[in-house]
Amino acid sequence: MSEKIFNVMDHGAVADGVTLDTAAVQSAVDACNAAGGGKVYFPKGKYVLATVFLKENVHIEFEKGTLILGALDFYAYAQQEEIDYPIYQDASHTYFDLSMFVGRGVDNISITGAAKIDMRSIWDEDGVRGEAIVHRGPKFIALKECNNVLISDLDINNVTDLAIYFAGCDNVDIHGIKMYVYIDGISPDNCKNVNIYDCDLETGDDGIVFKSSYTLNRLDVCRNIHVWNCRVKSRCNAVKFGTETNGGFYDILVEDIDIRDTRISAIAIESVDGAIIDNLTIKNVEMTNVNAPIFIHIGKRMRGPEGLEVGQIKNVTLENINVDGPYEPYPVIAFNYYQFKNNDFYQYPWMFTVPPSDKDPELRITRRFADWQMTSNCCGLKERHLENITLRNVHLKLDGGVQEYNKEVPDKAPEYPEVYVYGKILPAKGIYFRYVDNLVLDNVTVETYRPDAREDFVFEHVN
Repeated sequence: MSEKIFNVMDHGAVADGVTLDTAAVQSAVDACNAAGGGKVYFPKGKYVLATVFLKENVHIEFEKGTLILGALDFYAYAQQEEIDYPIYQDASHTYFDLSMFVGRGVDNISITGAAKIDMRSIWDEDGVRGEAIVHRGPKFIALKECNNVLISDLDINNVTDLAIYFAGCDNVDIHGIKMYVYIDGISPDNCKNVNIYDCDLETGDDGIVFKSSYTLNRLDVCRNIHVWNCRVKSRCNAVKFGTETNGGFYDILVEDIDIRDTRISAIAIESVDGAIIDNLTIKNVEMTNVNAPIFIHIGKRMRGPEGLEVGQIKNVTLENINVDGPYEPYPVIAFNYYQFKNNDFYQYPWMFTVPPSDKDPELRITRRFADWQMTSNCCGLKERHLENITLRNVHLKLDGGVQEYNKEVPDKAPEYPEVYVYGKILPAKGIYFRYVDNLVLDNVTVETYRPDAREDFVFEHVN
């Protein structure tokens, strides 16, 4: 039996790059679903879309060379849905409807084809989404509790919120994605049985970022995820676990990754809201022009339901990791609305954006810092140590040049975790370790381009 095909042109799409084709595409999706499923086909053309709601057993396919343009009117998109349960997570991980493609509880869906997606840098200029979301506009894809999902072979550009965000989903395959976006790239949140591979991401915020939030109105976990053969360039963190960390992360393998031009951490593994991270392996990673290669951190932000205990990080292996090059300036996309408005598409190591103050939540100032380098660190808490951390065949060639530094490291960290949470310059030029049980370093080396007075490693309260 041949697959049923629903051509969007037959449902009224114009594909002239000007006319809004949302209604025509939604009509094709609805008809396909009503017929029991099939393919919604986009012949080559230029389509302008706002929000399309995906339906079960519907497979969207773009003909090679198709251009999908985001609607230029922010209000053409579905606006934020009402939430009738407690919200603990960031707004970007709370709302789904304000997106180009939305799926809620639908199974057997796909979006594929060698199309270019240009969301055209549409921001919430009026601030109707609230201060917490900082003028962010529509996502490209937002999926909630969907099963059997395929997203492949897309070139995604100029998205002003999370680009591909999926929460509570099972059996997801994402591959062949190229991306140039302002906020996070690919974000699994409490998802299981996920494959992400053959992707090339350039992001203003985090690149591939795992979440375990409370957006499902329950605690859940990420489990059985495999990421491989990806390139990531980020103005924040390249591969990250957090910061939304209520549930946990289990049985995750990240391998054969090329990380370049990254402003904060290349690899960040965080539990700050009670999450358990167990059985995580990251191996075969090449890093070039990154600031801090490694950050592993337990914190006590505890943004979540009452009664959660401080989280755990255990059984983590970082293997076959090569870091080369001092951290030098590079061109990159902006990572928020204010930088976009200032045409800030170049990252200088010594320039860092200071968050808004309580007095003026809209003001973000970019300042020049003398201590712009950031030391890799792996730190548990006095009451909750990191457990079973192994670094094997890890070679760090860093900028160095530090001669004066503070040997005392504060014990209490701010709530929001970044690699500089205990200070940018720590007493080790390679990695600072504190509160770790069963730490194994096997063939781990450190060298610097400039003479540095610090030890390669510093161990405090480490067994």
